[in-house]
Amino acid sequence: MDDANRAHPLESGEPASVLLLLVADDLMFPSRVREGLKPLGHSLRVVGTEPAARETAARERPAAILVNLNARRLDPVALIRALKADAATRAIPVLAFAGHVETAKHDAARAAGADMTAANSSVSLHLPKLLARLLSGERPAGVVEEASP
Repeated sequence: MDDANRAHPLESGEPASVLLLLVADDLMFPSRVREGLKPLGHSLRVVGTEPAARETAARERPAAILVNLNARRLDPVALIRALKADAATRAIPVLAFAGHVETAKHDAARAAGADMTAANSSVSLHLPKLLARLLSGERPAGVVEEASP
């Protein structure tokens, strides 16, 4: 089966430890995400540019891509749009996050194809539950500010 049609690890019965890709260019969120992933045993790859994000996503096929909508070294909305337009990466679920009051950023991310948008605080406090929802196929219409529906 070619990479574009390969099932995600959680769908294929592979071991529970999966790779997640975080697109962020600050120091704060990668450490928060790593802490949130510790109980799950998942691996995290962090990239800070659009070319690195697109190449890593296509080559490594992470179970999900987390995009910081406040990244400064790239246009996060353009990245989401590009990921969803590319046959090699369009099936990878995208969780975009920004401050809970940054509604325009959340709306733009959803319009570009993000599968879920969440408040920064939810990513920091409830990452395992958010990932479970994202990887199960849940696609809430609004900004997720807490882990439960």
